[in-house]
Amino acid sequence: MSEYITTNIRLPREILKALKHKAVEENKSVSQLIREAVLKLVAHKDKKILPVEKDPMNKIVAITKSGIKDGSECHDIYLYGKK
Repeated sequence: MSEYITTNIRLPREILKALKHKAVEENKSVSQLIREAVLKLVAHKDKKILPVEKDPMNKIVAITKSGIKDGSECHDIYLYGKK
């Protein structure tokens, strides 16, 4: 396991509040969520994670027209026939 070094960061009050709520929801510590986010950022810089704008799946997004206006909200209904 890596050696941990303590550091301080400043966050806007509302961001910290949201981060604390997320930590409770995921049963994780705030520190763990921050480490995970930083790891994703570092992995992204190392090209292990593709940035959204370079994701090959973006080439197929919206290539067809279905007429469905609420697909992002009701996708389970359209995909699986249930809520």
